[in-house]
Amino acid sequence: MLARGVVATVAVIAACFAGFSDSARAADDDWTSDFYSYLPAAPDIKAPDLDFIPFWTDDLKKAKRAYKDGDFDKARKFFERASDDNNIVADWYLGHMYRLGRGVQRDDAKAFSYYGRVADAFDSEESDQNRLRIMVDALVRVADYYRTGSKAAGVPQNFDRASRIYRLAATYGHPASQYALGLMAMKGQGMRKQPEQGLRWLLAAAKKRYAPAEAALGDLYWKGEIVRRDRTRAIMWYLLARSTTRPGERPEIYDRLDKMLSETSEAERLEAEARATVWADQYPADDEANQQPE
Repeated sequence: MLARGVVATVAVIAACFAGFSDSARAADDDWTSDFYSYLPAAPDIKAPDLDFIPFWTDDLKKAKRAYKDGDFDKARKFFERASDDNNIVADWYLGHMYRLGRGVQRDDAKAFSYYGRVADAFDSEESDQNRLRIMVDALVRVADYYRTGSKAAGVPQNFDRASRIYRLAATYGHPASQYALGLMAMKGQGMRKQPEQGLRWLLAAAKKRYAPAEAALGDLYWKGEIVRRDRTRAIMWYLLARSTTRPGERPEIYDRLDKMLSETSEAERLEAEARATVWADQYPADDEANQQPE
């Protein structure tokens, strides 16, 4: 049943995206497994307070309180009750819980199933920006499974399907989809290999201060791939990535930056810090857009 729903969703996505031009479409893969909250449209609009969304039922409010307090077992029970009533917010949260192993044993099959239910509800004409935000985010999670493939979830790797879903999500400004498209374009996965286009996708995500994209750019400059090798600029990107995440979320960014700094001079570090400050002033990080769901 889920498989039919996902296939139907992909068919809708393909139809919606068929008329877009290439210009409009315009590091480690597992970093995208982290939750990323965003709001469709202008990146300077603050993420909404989900407490005021009409579809927040009593069960959902209780679940959110328990989730925030770290009582994940209680949260799961209330989310499951709301999910039984076909509430996509509950499904979305349950997807995160099972994907991240938060209060439950990690189960990619269940996570994919819950995300799939939300993705199947996607409606390009949805007028409620909060519901749209959740739907698009679920599409990205589904695409992540298709991009990497998951034996545990019973999902075969399918770059073509993943790229179509990511491209739709990218039209709504989802940075995780832009980041994934950047990686895929540089590797020629699900599309013709286009390193320069991949770089543009990564920059688009970096402008939203998406840490994995910033780190990926840092790696490119450090290694001299696609771009001219520039250790100062590489450190700049890693400094920006570090400022938009926490050690417990992506410790690899902190470890990588420490290693880079140990191999550079004080002058290079100071210049990198100055460049990072200029970029951060131009594209300030939205703390609300880089936190775990509450």
